[in-house]
Amino acid sequence: MALGQYHLFLVMAVALLLLNGVSVATATPEGEPGGWTPIKNISDRHVQYLGELAVTAHNEEKGTSLKFEKVISGETQLVSDAVNYRLDIEALEDDIVKPPMNNYQAVVYEKIELISFKPLLD
Repeated sequence: MALGQYHLFLVMAVALLLLNGVSVATATPEGEPGGWTPIKNISDRHVQYLGELAVTAHNEEKGTSLKFEKVISGETQLVSDAVNYRLDIEALEDDIVKPPMNNYQAVVYEKIELISFKPLLD
């Protein structure tokens, strides 16, 4: 699926909040609906991709120029046909000569939708 199409199915509710401290945890989207579960593999490419999308969306919405570095911790929450990701993100202020590293928290709502499923023909 092309990145543009993926964006159509990725509804982002991004709330970037400056954190005073960071708790290093790891997580996975398993668990009870409604509860938050730590992400077990925080270095997973998909988790890092969602963090980068959150920073990009924030930059576009607020006219800022944060530079995504990495997701440092996070949790998932199952909600009906979707997953919420609460991600702690490390980012640089790109427009400063000696940028400070800041930590932010983003909440990303990812809806998974099956578009097609059919047998392959030989």
